[in-house]
Amino acid sequence: METWRICATCGVENSIDLEVCAICADERQYLPPGGQRWTSPAERDAEGCRVVVEELEPDLFGLTARPRADIGQTALLARTPAGNLLWDVPGHLDDAAAEAVGRLGGVSAIMPSHPHMFGVQREWARAFGATVWVSARDRHWVRREGPELRSWDEPFEVLPGLHSSQPGGHFPGSAVVLWTAGAGGRGVLLSGDTVATVPAEGWVTFMRSYPNRLPLSAAVVSRVAESVTALEFDRLYDNFGGVVRADARAAVARSAARYVSWVRGDHDDET
Repeated sequence: METWRICATCGVENSIDLEVCAICADERQYLPPGGQRWTSPAERDAEGCRVVVEELEPDLFGLTARPRADIGQTALLARTPAGNLLWDVPGHLDDAAAEAVGRLGGVSAIMPSHPHMFGVQREWARAFGATVWVSARDRHWVRREGPELRSWDEPFEVLPGLHSSQPGGHFPGSAVVLWTAGAGGRGVLLSGDTVATVPAEGWVTFMRSYPNRLPLSAAVVSRVAESVTALEFDRLYDNFGGVVRADARAAVARSAARYVSWVRGDHDDET
């Protein structure tokens, strides 16, 4: 019988090494002051954790574990006539959430934008008979392998109208998905935290580590922005409930230009 647990800090399922969560021990994440702690689906249920499903726009739904059962992400369910994509994965799955998602058409494919978003991806896959697509560049971060998992590297259409690519940056395999039917047909970018929103409306940012405030180089930010702005989209959703509602492609371009100018030293005289 398989022995597996959930990291109580990041919400990622683990059956490989139960001494410490390798994802949290990495410099992009963190171990809490009290050290490593593990939990389980049963413990989450007993704590009253539930995955809340909320409509964000027609055919796009946010899934958020409350009380928090991961690093606070809002996963996204994109609904299409050919099946649904679960983009990023909560660190919990309860019966009510499974029923709610089932009423929306279930899950045909699962894709985490990067390892922090693995969540309990095998549990979601097994509940709906879905395939989990994990970047080949980040596959070594998977802590619970299984037949549901498949690797990908080149851009491909996960489901009709849902196009995946890997700009990298935050992780080598950090991915985005373009949902062509989103925003009334103007296109929606599901960006994970390959590109993350900020409090200032109409701006985004790019980081190696968000909690530890580690930057990316000017060259990498330029590469990520070039990859993203080659796509056609008007709206952007990150993985923490943030959204750029209109002209998001231009927001990525101007945000990258601002970022690069600062890390390159163009404004050192202002500091």
